[in-house]
Amino acid sequence: MKSSSLLGHAFRMAFLCAIVGMFSGLANANNIRIIGKPILKEQDTVKHTVLIKFDIAWDNSWKTSKPENHDAAWIFVKCWDGESWNHVYLEKDDVVAGSTAAADAVNKGTAYYVSNRDGSETKQKMVLEPGYSYAWKKWHLDPAEDSVQCIVGFFLYRKEFGAGHVVVPGITLKWNYGEQGFVDEDDLVVKVFAVEMVYVPKGSYYLGGKGTAGYQNNSFTTNGATFGSPMVIDSEDAIEIKNDESASTLWAVGNAITTGTLSENFPKGYKAFYIMKYEMTQEAYVEFLNTMNQGQQDGRIQASLNSLGVNSYAWGGDVSAYRYGIKVMQAAPVVIFGCDGNFNNKYNETDQVCYDGGTDTAGNCLGRTLTRNVDGQDLAMVFVSWMDLLAYAEFSGLRPFTELEYEKACRGPREPVNDEYAWGSVTMTFWLTKTTNNSWYNMVDIRLGTERAGDSRNAGAYITNSWWNVSTAAGPVRVGCFADSTTTRAASGATFWGVMNMSDNPAEMCVSVYDGNGRVFKGEHGCGQLDGNGDAINKNWLEMTKSPYAYINRGMFFTNGVYDVNSKYTINFVCGMVSNRYRFNHGRPVTERDYTSYGMRGIRCARTEGAQQ
Repeated sequence: MKSSSLLGHAFRMAFLCAIVGMFSGLANANNIRIIGKPILKEQDTVKHTVLIKFDIAWDNSWKTSKPENHDAAWIFVKCWDGESWNHVYLEKDDVVAGSTAAADAVNKGTAYYVSNRDGSETKQKMVLEPGYSYAWKKWHLDPAEDSVQCIVGFFLYRKEFGAGHVVVPGITLKWNYGEQGFVDEDDLVVKVFAVEMVYVPKGSYYLGGKGTAGYQNNSFTTNGATFGSPMVIDSEDAIEIKNDESASTLWAVGNAITTGTLSENFPKGYKAFYIMKYEMTQEAYVEFLNTMNQGQQDGRIQASLNSLGVNSYAWGGDVSAYRYGIKVMQAAPVVIFGCDGNFNNKYNETDQVCYDGGTDTAGNCLGRTLTRNVDGQDLAMVFVSWMDLLAYAEFSGLRPFTELEYEKACRGPREPVNDEYAWGSVTMTFWLTKTTNNSWYNMVDIRLGTERAGDSRNAGAYITNSWWNVSTAAGPVRVGCFADSTTTRAASGATFWGVMNMSDNPAEMCVSVYDGNGRVFKGEHGCGQLDGNGDAINKNWLEMTKSPYAYINRGMFFTNGVYDVNSKYTINFVCGMVSNRYRFNHGRPVTERDYTSYGMRGIRCARTEGAQQ
């Protein structure tokens, strides 16, 4: 196979080339990052294995017992064989970030440093938990061969309770490249990805809301069409959907679901799962696009790839007003995308600022120096389709989540609060970014990795023109922009478990229980591979692409139109209450991308719960 040095960032080591990939580099969120370059070592030309070693760090990590909850990094690897990018399937033996016990792989002696909130630094044990999917390891041979269970990635998280920044050196993952059809002489490029996740534990929860029915369209109920009777989900058993007075059946006000059954295979949120802490960023989507061949890229953008020259927007036309900054750095036949959120035709720009600790009289930083994104890399991704979400989930070894899991991830085990948002209260302080005189309003560090509200705001979207009449454009804000290490749950806009932006920013596309089109979903995870058009290949997921009613929008939804800042429910703007099933897609094609802001977020079942792998 051909040798490659993608983007000029590759470096040669033994028979491999390696580059670092960062899939969620949020400079002022939790700043997950692969530090330096991965080291590839101990190639075994008999067993055809090699070790991939790297360091990882992120900020504001935690693990608590009450409630049982922690954050995690989902780590996966891709390789370039000179013709295409392929998923790397890993081994559970000899993972040096832990023991050989796959479900509890802990530190074997390497120092894992944790900076605690009180400023002290301690050594902590970490867990490496493998994530399995069924896949064809030799993808470039016969795709009809039987799939096998493979490790598509690992979760990394704290073994002990605590909170603070983590730096984890020397993670070493084993790859049997021979099992994937490669030989010792091949030149391969390896790229490591990391995504921040939040663990939602097993347990019962309430499905459906209370309060004002007009604010919570189509909310779930157990009492026919009567709003305000939430259902307790206390197992993954099948659920009957029937519009009657029985508390054992599920319905929704406004006849917003059809009769039938949710099978035991449909994920209901009772079992434990991991969910992405943030919506997918524009930087992450660029990394996604740049790890595809041209035919696959063409399927994942709005415009025709061959029509795009250098500095063209991947959407096609100029969409800068919508805070969309993904543009072409290098045109066909080898297309490379980049972020240009400040629209100066320079890509993926960064600067350095003193992050904490202040400066001395000479201006020297007394705390940490933060490399900050300045090209809108941290803005939530927008203008995506349902097919885009499925493709990303397949690519990363994750899966879409159901609208039941959405409510569990927001509300936790608590009883619904009347008219609640994801942060558990009825108070929403919306962030508007321009006033009637066209000046910036309540915005600091616009388009930078430290973009945030200038006062106490906990929800937002970017709006141009006048604050009451959105006649030009609306777009996303930086993911996690309302949170820092001191904010409360309500002030940061976080869910019960610590998931961000579930009631604001782009809409959350979820698998719907409206009718049989979504109910076929079995919760299978992505295998890491896409077809030649850049689409997911999971057969169960593809059943859901036949109808726009297979998915529904939850959380924040914004588009052009009128927004009443004093109203919770509006025609074109909804700051999504947890139980608000705002609208079905009314025939919107599953492949369509429009100027409404749909975002992307993935999920994965926790292996310890025996979920389908």
